[in-house]
Amino acid sequence: MILVRKRYVNVKIPIELADEVDKILEKKLLGYRSRAEFVAEAVRDKLIQVKK
Repeated sequence: MILVRKRYVNVKIPIELADEVDKILEKKLLGYRSRAEFVAEAVRDKLIQVKK
């Protein structure tokens, strides 16, 4: 079996946005495990919206 590693990039966001994401993560209501997971889904959703 061949494992394909995902490649990643770093993206900077204003601390105010990171703080808002952290508040959502602390509530553990939406099932996100990390900022990265939250932001990746937000980007995916936005890409779908833009491609329509």
